[in-house]
Amino acid sequence: MVKQKRKKSANENKSVMVIIIIIITLGIPVLAIFIHKLNTKISPEISNSPIVTYTATQTESIEISPLITNKPSQSAEPVTDTPTHSDVLPTVNLDVIEIRSLNTLKTYLDYLLGSNEGKYGLSYYNIDTQEYMGIADTELYVAASSTKVPMVMYVYNAVEKGILSFDDVVEYKQEDEEYGTGIIIKGEFGDTYTIKQLAEYAITYSDNCAINMLIRVCGEWNMVNYMNSLGAKVHYINQRWKTCPYDLTLYIKELISLIDSNPDHYNEIMENLIENTVAYYMSSKSILPDTIKIGVKMGINTTLPTLNETIAVFADQTYILSYCSTEIVIEESSEILKQASLAIFEYVKNGYTIVKWDGTVR
Repeated sequence: MVKQKRKKSANENKSVMVIIIIIITLGIPVLAIFIHKLNTKISPEISNSPIVTYTATQTESIEISPLITNKPSQSAEPVTDTPTHSDVLPTVNLDVIEIRSLNTLKTYLDYLLGSNEGKYGLSYYNIDTQEYMGIADTELYVAASSTKVPMVMYVYNAVEKGILSFDDVVEYKQEDEEYGTGIIIKGEFGDTYTIKQLAEYAITYSDNCAINMLIRVCGEWNMVNYMNSLGAKVHYINQRWKTCPYDLTLYIKELISLIDSNPDHYNEIMENLIENTVAYYMSSKSILPDTIKIGVKMGINTTLPTLNETIAVFADQTYILSYCSTEIVIEESSEILKQASLAIFEYVKNGYTIVKWDGTVR
């Protein structure tokens, strides 16, 4: 009786094993078919675009990291010469991004400005859309020659009010002497120039002697009080001849407003900025289209060292970009300035800009 039960149990175990083997044998192909169909359904939904598009809202922030790479994965299986549909996977190029919002553009520029040693900041203002973007825009930076613009604006304001006349004559004295860019330094003490000439030289040639002569005649405190009255964040004298990107943009914004209200009087300052070619090869104007009007004023000090720039771009939309940098390598700062300026120009022109992780504009 025991032997019969053991024989029956063995037969039942054999039956169960046979059933399991049959299920496994039939189940593997079914499972393979199901996975293949699932892959076929999912694959078309993956974008084949070589560009990652980032669009941020006004409140969200997208971090751009140079550590992301697009390296192919290593496979232990040999690659066949004729891959099947299931072997081919769509790729996304994470080395290139398309920026379509001001907030994301700011994130990219923040990364770009932080890619080298030194202190960097910028300020962007679109006259037409009234969009504003600032990065370290109220920090203190050495002014160099960048504040010559508001000082000349004060001179024009004084002439408009009858305090000065463009025909007033000023003598070049030894106390006005300052080497660097300009025309007057090539002359002799005792040479005379009109207020109109000094204002033109200070902007068009960034003439150091010319601005010193204007400061002597007008009074530096009067000029600084005028700058402060416009809403400047940095007190030029109290902060030991410092400025910031926000203030430099503010001055050009005010100049454009003055031109709108009295073009015959103030437009000459902008025309002189457009004619200015001082340190042209280091300016961002050198890499922007020469078919549009661009007023530019640079401030460079090789001792500190410092490189600043303010540009007014008159394209389909008018915008102002001010850039400041100090404790930098001037040539490196010039390249960062050009990359930032080109990215902003393309964004304003097209509504987007395409950039690479290394900071260059595609």
